[in-house]
Formats: sequence, C-alpha cells, structure tokens
Amino acid sequence: MESSTTPPADAAGGIPMILTRPARAHIDAVVAGARPPRLVLVGTAGSGKTRLLQRLEAEFAAQGRTPVTAVGERDLARVPAEEVLLIDDAHLLSPDDLAAIARRVSDPAAALVLSMRPWPVPPVLREIADALETTHPAIVLGHVTHADVLDECAQTGRPIAPACVDDILELAGHLTWLVSEALGVHDADCTEDAAHAGVREELRDLIAHRIAGLDEDLRHALERLCLSARTSASHEPGEWIAPGHAKGLLQRNGQPAPVVRDTVRATISIDRLAELYADAGPSPADPLVRELMGGMQDPRVATALLKDGDAALSEHPRRADELFRGAADAGADPRTVAVRRARAAWNAGEIDVAGALIDAAAVDAADPAFTEAAAITGAVWAARGDLRMASVVFAHADAATPQAVAHASLAALGSGEVDELARLGETPPARAVPSTLTVSHDLLVRGLRETLGTQTRTCLSDLVRATEMYTAAECDAPTPEIPAVLAAVAALSLGELSVAHTVIDTAVRARHGGAWAQPRLLLWQAWLAVQRERPHEAESALQAASAAGPPTPRERVLADAVTMALTRRYADASALAPAWRHARESILRTRFDLYSLLPLTEFAVSAARLGDLERLRPHLDEAYATVERMGSPPMWSSHLHWAGLHCAIHQNRPDDLAPHARGLLAAAPHTRLARKMARAGKVWTEVLTGHVDADAIEHAALGLASVGLAWDGARLAGHGAGRTEDRRIIARLLACARQLHPREELQHPPADDARATEASTRRVNDLLSAREREVAALVVQGKTYAEIGESIFISPRTAEHHIARIRRRLGATTRSDLIGKLRMVLEDAADAHDARSPREVEFA
Repeated sequence: MESSTTPPADAAGGIPMILTRPARAHIDAVVAGARPPRLVLVGTAGSGKTRLLQRLEAEFAAQGRTPVTAVGERDLARVPAEEVLLIDDAHLLSPDDLAAIARRVSDPAAALVLSMRPWPVPPVLREIADALETTHPAIVLGHVTHADVLDECAQTGRPIAPACVDDILELAGHLTWLVSEALGVHDADCTEDAAHAGVREELRDLIAHRIAGLDEDLRHALERLCLSARTSASHEPGEWIAPGHAKGLLQRNGQPAPVVRDTVRATISIDRLAELYADAGPSPADPLVRELMGGMQDPRVATALLKDGDAALSEHPRRADELFRGAADAGADPRTVAVRRARAAWNAGEIDVAGALIDAAAVDAADPAFTEAAAITGAVWAARGDLRMASVVFAHADAATPQAVAHASLAALGSGEVDELARLGETPPARAVPSTLTVSHDLLVRGLRETLGTQTRTCLSDLVRATEMYTAAECDAPTPEIPAVLAAVAALSLGELSVAHTVIDTAVRARHGGAWAQPRLLLWQAWLAVQRERPHEAESALQAASAAGPPTPRERVLADAVTMALTRRYADASALAPAWRHARESILRTRFDLYSLLPLTEFAVSAARLGDLERLRPHLDEAYATVERMGSPPMWSSHLHWAGLHCAIHQNRPDDLAPHARGLLAAAPHTRLARKMARAGKVWTEVLTGHVDADAIEHAALGLASVGLAWDGARLAGHGAGRTEDRRIIARLLACARQLHPREELQHPPADDARATEASTRRVNDLLSAREREVAALVVQGKTYAEIGESIFISPRTAEHHIARIRRRLGATTRSDLIGKLRMVLEDAADAHDARSPREVEFA
C-alpha cells in the first residue's frame, strides 16, 4: 500500500517534509488501524510536526472519522472520546489543559494525537506521553538519513544526486528542518561543489532569524559555542544543550550544524564579538579571532588578548607571543605589548629576541611597564654573561617591591658591588600581606648578604629555604640567577656537596623557575655529578641540557666547564687540549661573576696544566680583585685560592703559592671547606718537596673528598705514591686514590675535532684497561715487575704480562719509547714526572 502520508501537494515543489522510514511505517499503521488512534509526535522546532498533524487530520476526515484540532479557547474536556483530538505543541499548554488531556488519556477508547518538543517537558506532559506510548511507539522527528532523503525525493519527483544528498546532510547536521529547507532551495541541475556555498547562503537569513528569536542566555551560549575552535558543547553548561536541540540548532550531542556555525560567524556583530572575548568566552587563542575581527581595534579585545597571553606564558610562550601580537592589532599599547612579547621570548629561551624587543620599545621610567622591562633586561644581560651590566640596569630601576630588591641584590652581589647591596637594604619596599614568593625573595636577599660574613651556616639555611619557597610559588619570572643555583653554589662553597646535590635534583624535578630555567639547572646537575664522581650521570645531564634548547652564553661557558672537568678527570692528557680550544671560544664571550667562580677555577687549572694560563689571566685577575674588594669573604674566596694554589704548582711558581695559602688560612676558621683546603695545601707542598707522610696524605685526601673534592684528594694520594719508594706506602696511597676516584670511561670524550676525539677514545677506551692504566702509572715511576706486583697485589708474572700487552698496544719499541708514550696517556704520571720541587710554603 502506498504511504498515505505523502500527499500529491508536495510533488509540485516547495519545502518537502522528510520522514524517517520508521516514522512512515508507524504512521501508516496508526492510520490504517481499526483502534482509536493514540499517538505522540516528538520533534525539534521545524521538524514537520505541524504539517504531519495536518496530513493526519485530512486522512482521518477521509476515513469518516471526526478530527478535532485544539485551537483557541476550546474546552478540551468536552471533546467526545470517539472524535480524534489533534493537539500541536503540547509543551505550550496550560496546566489546566494538560490536566484535561491527562484525564482523556486515562480512557483507552479516547482518540488522541499530540505533538511536542523534546524540551521542555513538564512532568504531567511526560506522564501523558508515556501513557500514549503504551499504545503505540512515539514518532520521533528531527534527524534524517541518506535513505530518508532519497525516499522523499523519489516520492515527490525531486531529482537529486546522491553526492549532493551527502553534502546537504553534512552541512545541515542531519537536522530535519535544515535538510528540508536545503532541499527546497537546491537546484535539480546542481553544479555546486561539495561545500554547496549557494545553499548555505540561502539558509543564512533563515537561521539568523531563528537565532535572533532565542532568549538571550541561549543565544549567547550558542554564539560562544560557534565561535570556539572546539567542535562540541562540552565546555558549555549542559543546561544549554537540550534547549538548543529543541530549537533545531544543535544536534543531540550538543554539536551545532556546520551551517549554523557558519551563520553565527558570518552574522555576529563586531561589538558582540568584542564583548564575548572581553567576557572570556571562547578563547581568543582561536585562529578565528583575527579572521572575524578583520583588524578591528577594540580595547576590550586587546585587554582579553593580553590576559590570555599572560595565562599562556608559562607553558606555551610562542602561543603567548601570537596573542600579544593580536593584542597589538586590537589597539593595545605598543610598549606594553613589546614588554609582554619580550617576556614570551625569554620564556622560550630566545634571549636576544627578548633584548631586541625591549631595546626597540624604549620604555621610559614613567611607563607602567618599566619595572617589568628592567627585570627582563637585567635577566637578559645576566644570561649573556655580563652581570655587571645587569647591575647597572637594576640600579636605574626603582626597587619598590621585594622582587625588585631581590633581583637588584642578585646582580649587585654577583658583580661584587657590595656598596650597592648595602644601599638596597636601607629602605625596605612597601608590602602587603607576605606571599610565598615574597617570603622567598626576603630569604634570598638575607642569605645573599650573609654570604659576605662569617655566619655561613645561617646563609646556607636561608638560601635553601628561599629555593623551596620559590618552587612552591611556581614563579617563572626572569631573574639574574635562579635561587636553586645560588643555594647550590653556596653549598659547594661551604663544602656541603650532598646539600647542593639535593637542592639541584629537587629543583630539576619540580621545574624550579619554569621551563626556561631547566637547561641551567641541568648543567649544574652535571657539574655536581662530576664532583660526586658520577661521570655518566654528568654526560646524561649535559645531553639533556643540550636537548632543552640552544644555550645562552652563560650556559655555554658552564657546559664547557663541565666538559673540561670530565676531560681532565677521565680522558687522557691529549684530549684536554682540544677541549680547551673549544672552551676558549665561549670564554671570550662572557665575564665571570661571583656565581661563576667554580667554572672559572676549572678553566684556570686546566689552562695551567696546558701551559696556557696567560690567556685566562685577565679573568682571574678580575676575579681576585672582585673578591678582595668585597673583603675576601670566606665563602667566595676559598675555591678561588685553591685553584690559584694548583695553578702555581702546575706553572712551577712557588712564589705564587704564598698569597693563596694565606687566603685559605684566613678563611679556615670560618668554613669547613677552607679548613680542609688549608690542611691539604700544606700536605701537598710537603709531598712536592719529597716529604711523604702517608697518614697525613690520606687524612688530607679524605678530608678533601668530604667537601666535594674527591678528585683533588685522589690526585694528592697519587702524587704521594709517586714520591716514595716504600712499597707499602705506595700500595696504601694508590688504594686511597682508587677509592676516591674510580677510573670510569667516558662514553663521549669531548674534543673540538673528529680526529682528536677518535684518537682520544681509541687511546683510553680501546688501548688500556683500568688495571693496565694502574700498571702503566707504576711503570712510569720506574718500578720493577716485583715492585709493581707488590704495589697492586698481583704476581710479578701477571705484571710482566700486562706490560707486554701495553707495549704491543702502544707500539713501543724500547723502554724509553714506552715510558714516553705512557706519559702522554696518564695525567697523574705526567704530573709526577713534570713537577719540580717548589719551595715549601708554610701552612700553619
């Protein structure tokens, strides 16, 4: 039987009414049935409920039944049960009418067909619908499929290509009323592409009119959804999905039909767009913002873009930069934008870009952004390796906040400007209730000032606490130096290696200082791994720092210092020169400050070892002068004097030992590190004069190891072993050296050219094993097979076997040739052979 629900009227054209296949089947069953029709139609606005009721009315009349339409003020309670009562939009009925219908439904013989929207559904109406559905399933309208459209077009004689059906369903989101309207304007000989731009354009005014009729809250929610780059209403309150769907604008899952989204974007006013973004509706980070704004300047949009850029700074600095540039397009103050963009560049690790932006902005002292501009500029100069210029910048800024005082104090102390540091403490900045960050800055400033005195334990406590508070505050602002680095340097300068290690490792895990600080923290982690005799951990940290982004000049110097330290301790002598040549390039581009004295001391000892100390002399002289100008505080002078002592030994300049010895003796009463250094310095000079006291050497070596100088302690023990003929003492001191400095092999020996790297790697890793290097050290000292065996507890035959193997590997033809080649490989043996006896310096 041909469906009775498709009258010929629609075949002539107009807007078709599309029914799903299940709906057609159920309606035909109701119309053809002998029982009183009882049916509920559920559909969104425009889905065809009214037209379907009209068709049913005609069908029932043709069958001889009496259809009655509920219009006007008709008393629904008086409609006879045998007449078919047709009610449209039942969700709009009054409570009295709903009560009358509920009584009618209770009579199984009463005929009733009503339509309703899926929302709102009053409780009484829900009960009526449930009762009707016990007689026949509800007819649900609103979404149609490809097959439904083809059936409708076939029955109405509308020619349409299947591809066009798919495209129309896509743009209409399968919403029945939009599909029907689209088919009504679709040409039979369609030549449009898949976008069907013409159909979209035809529907735009119709959709805009429906949107304009929504209540304000629903309209605003729909606008926010359609202006977002996201494709669902999951970020909108769930209360808007049901009414939006009932109005025929949202699908059941809350997603707007594409043609609805296009309409909102094409018709929304510029003023409303600005209002939405200023009210933090859809994120201005969406690329749609610039497209819709079209270069419009509006202070509300500019403010919103700046706000969203600030929120993105920490995790997405490059995205923040895009937002700041959008704010500039929207009319934000150019200087404000420049400072914000400089901050984004800093967070992204692009310090030169940050500096260039600040320079171009030319922010003056009267500008509200001046304080932040000064903070960024000072941090940029510090990252460039010039803390003195950073101090000049902060001296021109008003230290009106705890953060400003902390930054200026960091720069002043780091550059040795103790008078400026004292001035900063004269007028405390105004403050409100202390925050975690404020407490951190206060502790940091106090700890910095205490480093100049003799109460070193107090200063370390304050700096460690400042680091913890800084991490808790999750601050990632530009700063001349990271608090965790300050605490670690202070701990190292006091001989507290374990404290330094804990501080830095905790800071790395907690991302202390933000993403931009990670490379510097990783480099200090590598430095500490060297001091802790963990070369492979140092290499891993170096690689992680390199992978984190391009280094700043200050970081490049630190990375080169770590490389030099690894090379000097674990590679052979020939690898040191290429590493030094590489480091000289970065040294040229920096000025060493108080916080970089440790890398400077490593460069100094390595340069002295290679006979190239004069190249580093200006930096050393400046460092000595700075420390002396500060009053030679024990915490900052000890490592510098220790390096000076070793430089004098390497250069065979005994006269140069005296000032460093006096410096260590002066600091000894105040720091544990200086005490250990002073004791070891005295023993070292005694060893160099040929006086070997095994107890004193071992005690001094272990003392150095206890303050983070295990490598130096091992060298002291090794030199002692090389200056005596007593086999028992030799064995004892070599065992002490091995304990303090296990000979591990580097995975990637550093060098500045491939050939040097290849030669170094082959010589150390391939040619000699760890045991063979021990044997080689004794061969250079002139030991016999028996003496070698007794020294390292092996048999003379095994010693002979090792020496024969070493000779073959090095290609040595004579004993003198063998010794000469071994001197190039073994750093300790070379030091023992080359060193002459300087005059003894008296360490009291």
